[in-house]
Amino acid sequence: MKKLFIAAMMVVTVGSSAFALDVNKVNYRVKTNFEAQFAGAENVTWSLRDNYTKASFTLAEEKVDAFFSENGAMIAYTRKIELKQLPLNAIQKIKKEYASSTITESIEFNQDGEKNYYVSLQDGAKKQILQVSLYGSISVYNSAAK
Repeated sequence: MKKLFIAAMMVVTVGSSAFALDVNKVNYRVKTNFEAQFAGAENVTWSLRDNYTKASFTLAEEKVDAFFSENGAMIAYTRKIELKQLPLNAIQKIKKEYASSTITESIEFNQDGEKNYYVSLQDGAKKQILQVSLYGSISVYNSAAK
């Protein structure tokens, strides 16, 4: 289930269109939990999916996406990061083993107190998403060719 949810959020985070919500139509519990978790958030936009509500916003000059269940519980949040923010051993391994690939996006993914990183790569028609643990271990999360 976690892998399915992460894959769905990766697709959403990378730039799909969602159904924009007026802030007045956001579930009260979602809105209340969001305000408690992310005090000071600016430029908040809301979108609704089948199983969750997404808030995209800026906090401390960083772009963040937070995902909430229908009952208002926070499922996870992501933020775009620079490659240099990954664990050093992961940076070295990515530069060595994926030297011919272009890094298209890096995100930090936080769910239930567990933090992982996802790095999107492209090498010609081949696209990959690497999962990087907090300790720098790397695994191929998803791989596809156009």
